[in-house]
Amino acid sequence: MHQRQGRKDEGGSEGRKEGGFSVWRLDDNNNEFLVRDGLTAEEAHALVREYEGRGHRQAYWVKNESGAADSVKSAAF
Repeated sequence: MHQRQGRKDEGGSEGRKEGGFSVWRLDDNNNEFLVRDGLTAEEAHALVREYEGRGHRQAYWVKNESGAADSVKSAAF
């Protein structure tokens, strides 16, 4: 079950609308959370790489403004 949790993001950029991309994460319970929005494609992909590099267990991906997943990334469990 995928649940979209609120619009408050985890990265402290609530309401930021500079770019058309956002970073999302999927937790162990299949809940989707907005990490940060208003990013350029480059910023969003860099943020996904940063979180993956930290060894987080959750999956991270980039969505463009249209809501389509730009790329799917998942960390090893």
